[in-house]
Amino acid sequence: MKKPSRITGKILKNLLDGALMLPTALLQGRPDVVIATVPALPTMFIGFFVASIFRRPLIVEMRDAWPDLITDSRVLRWKWLTKFAHWAVREIQRRAAIVVTVTDGFAEILTSDGVSTVKTIHNGISTRSFEPLDAPPQRTDTKLHVLYLGNLGESQGLESVILASTRVSESVQVRIVGTGTAEERLRRYAESVDAKIEFQVPVRGDAVRDHYLWADTCVVSLRSDWASFNHTVPSKIYELLALGQHITGIVTGEAAQIITDAASGDIVDHDPEHIADLWRRLSMDRQNLQVGETGRDWVFEKASLEKLGEKYVALIRNII
Repeated sequence: MKKPSRITGKILKNLLDGALMLPTALLQGRPDVVIATVPALPTMFIGFFVASIFRRPLIVEMRDAWPDLITDSRVLRWKWLTKFAHWAVREIQRRAAIVVTVTDGFAEILTSDGVSTVKTIHNGISTRSFEPLDAPPQRTDTKLHVLYLGNLGESQGLESVILASTRVSESVQVRIVGTGTAEERLRRYAESVDAKIEFQVPVRGDAVRDHYLWADTCVVSLRSDWASFNHTVPSKIYELLALGQHITGIVTGEAAQIITDAASGDIVDHDPEHIADLWRRLSMDRQNLQVGETGRDWVFEKASLEKLGEKYVALIRNII
């Protein structure tokens, strides 16, 4: 769990960001429709208020499985406050003209809980500007290169990855690139278990591609003890599919199904022994790392942002 100070700080920052949105939204003139994109919950409440003031339809875009994550993460310390927040979020979802989700499973949960108009528009990547990776550079070692590139938070459960690396340190090198609320704790944990993890700071642009060229397999991980993650698909999956990277998928539900359907990696649970066994097999038989263009083809067919954008525009036009 996060330290209370970090939880409080994040909540306060989200509330401040939401408060700053309100005057900006109200000064823009009367819109045709109000869209509230929700990774941060205050955005939903601000969107609801603005839509009510202007008497315009509200689209609530749920990019995470709220309010289920409130319960799973135990981000609120009092049970009564958790119940109230859950009710408040669901009530706005029920009153919205449309709730847009990024996964089919979460759409089904909302529908079963009384949200009448739910549409699914999945995440994706831009295929218009897509550039495949160059040929990887000449290898200078024989170890399997494992890369995790992304947020170092509570949601990923990366302790399993760190502990797994200690089981196969003679044949596997793990690199973790990123930052987040759990970074310091993960670094201390790696030191405590004597894991030879290579931690690196976040990067952008060509430096990201350099990390991908280094990697033999890329980790996508969501902790398994939060039920809402059965209906969560990290957007990183679409990027890795398009690049033709082999994925070590430490995920369940829809995320695991996408990796399997695209034939672009292996699914494993959070047991460090099982993760280590997978990496050991991949290291011994590198043919299993060759996923070809199946993932790229899957993305172009089902996760092109250009196609998804057209679908979203059509949805908005139907409302207004």
